[in-house]
Amino acid sequence: MLTKRIIPCLDIKDGRVVKGVNFVSLRDAGDPVECAKQYNMAGADELVFLDITATLEARDTVVDLARRVADEVFIPFTIGGGIRTTQDIRDILNAGADKVSLNSAAVKNPQFVKEASEMFGAQCIVVAIDVKSREDRSKFPSGYEVVIAGGTKPTGIDALWWAKEVVRLGAGEILLTSMDKDGTKSGFDNGITSLIADNVNVPVIASGGAGSMDDFYDGIVDGKADAVLAASLFHFGEIAISDLKEYLSERGIPVRKISDELNMWAHMKKNSDGLVPAICQDYENGEVLMMAYMNYEAFDLTCRTGYMHYFSRSRGTLWKKGETSGHFQRVVESYIDCDNDTLLYKIDQTGAACHTGNRTCFYRKINDWKENI
Repeated sequence: MLTKRIIPCLDIKDGRVVKGVNFVSLRDAGDPVECAKQYNMAGADELVFLDITATLEARDTVVDLARRVADEVFIPFTIGGGIRTTQDIRDILNAGADKVSLNSAAVKNPQFVKEASEMFGAQCIVVAIDVKSREDRSKFPSGYEVVIAGGTKPTGIDALWWAKEVVRLGAGEILLTSMDKDGTKSGFDNGITSLIADNVNVPVIASGGAGSMDDFYDGIVDGKADAVLAASLFHFGEIAISDLKEYLSERGIPVRKISDELNMWAHMKKNSDGLVPAICQDYENGEVLMMAYMNYEAFDLTCRTGYMHYFSRSRGTLWKKGETSGHFQRVVESYIDCDNDTLLYKIDQTGAACHTGNRTCFYRKINDWKENI
């Protein structure tokens, strides 16, 4: 069995993350970029952003959102909502998104899927299919009808037929949402999910209805989903992604494991800018050399490369110590303090640690500091 993905979905309305039941009674869940940063650090495999009012209100595509998210996260993400042209797709992908999600536009013009796939590659094109159950099997053999515009408009199209058709046209993935289940926490609709998964040769993401860890397991096993997506459970802290992955792994579902370092960072206390102070100490003699700040990217690069990286508050950029001076800092040991708000690195320092040329930044005594201004 291939590794299964856990995907938080961020429904966007008026620039905010919202969540409700059946796409109504919406509740504010935060700033989308801040939410994305938290999910990136929490171990999510991917993110999906859907502007749930873009089609209804004929808004422009969320290019700015894609650009801001790309600046902050390092996992794949998909943008959907109000995408009507190949130029929309080009703008969103150029802004940093990995995929786009087509829904209403695909139903209204199926050739748009084919055109988009041929132009940008099937791997970039997700077709979102929203469905509602129907009793008239003569009209809807699968028992489900495709609906659009946030579930407000029926299309008369059978869900299974449409799934096969969009794959034939070039869709690389299907995001299947049960509108009957959305926000109800009663479990995924595994019937329609498995039916479609059995009949297409692209990944199917199950969406709508997750309420417990068991539901995610059932969506993968019974629903045969390649990925499981949820919103409010993650947004409001009811289920932690790390706990969910541990649960699925224990039940035999292969998932991408969260590194100990990433898990630790997620539990650290950061300042208002999301930064953590990092103190550097000479490994040989214990001398304190300097203190600077880390964001997640600096912390991650330090863990992966073994050399100190920091985030400059004045310049607003990531930097590697020694990149211009040659005074690199190789990590020998690393520690976290008892309050989970400060890091200590014991390092092998090449040359001076301080930009003044002094071995340590702490070369002035308090009583002498005025003499050195």
